[in-house]
Amino acid sequence: MFDLSYFFSVFPIIASKLQVTLLLTLTAAVFSIIIGVTIAVIAYYRIRIFYPITRFYLSILRGTPLVAQLYFFYYGLARVSEIVLNMKPLTAVALVLSLNTGAFMSESIRGALLSVDSGQKEAAAMMGMSELQTIRRIVLPQAFRVSLPALFNDLINLLKATSLAFMLGVRDIMGQAKSEGAQSFRYFEIYLAVMIIYWLLVLGFSHLHKIMDRKCMEMY
Repeated sequence: MFDLSYFFSVFPIIASKLQVTLLLTLTAAVFSIIIGVTIAVIAYYRIRIFYPITRFYLSILRGTPLVAQLYFFYYGLARVSEIVLNMKPLTAVALVLSLNTGAFMSESIRGALLSVDSGQKEAAAMMGMSELQTIRRIVLPQAFRVSLPALFNDLINLLKATSLAFMLGVRDIMGQAKSEGAQSFRYFEIYLAVMIIYWLLVLGFSHLHKIMDRKCMEMY
């Protein structure tokens, strides 16, 4: 039977770890965007030395499960690297999530870069702009608007992927829920609370997307 009083008592306990989940999400999001933009630019210009390396990177990160990547990094590489061995679980999860999500974001950004009219780049060259100035002032701003829906979709997937952090011992929302479930065995109420919290977070990110999309529409 569903225990309403227990649900209301456990909800704030689980929600108290919301800051850990948000910190993990936002940290990984920042580095994911940096990785995604870097790889997308390399692919866009097909930079000879780095292009094959990034293709291999994307093949591995996009073609293997995130759980396997987390375990391989934190438990596998720890056997050969003291840096990984001494790394805090939260840092390890943030790093793996950044590498994984950055791989997906790079494809979204690359597609947006290709959507920019080549005539604008030719006009920029005629005005004496360098390649770096062209991509920074003309290509990236327009590509950002085009890629915004896909990037927010990747961001939402990143938020939900943070729920795997408990597998490395991180006490986030899912980690706290697992701990409470081990004590009370009231999994119905506990994981209903977890689902509601994540649902509200996704609604918040979706609302932020609408605001940013409206701002971009006004700018262009």
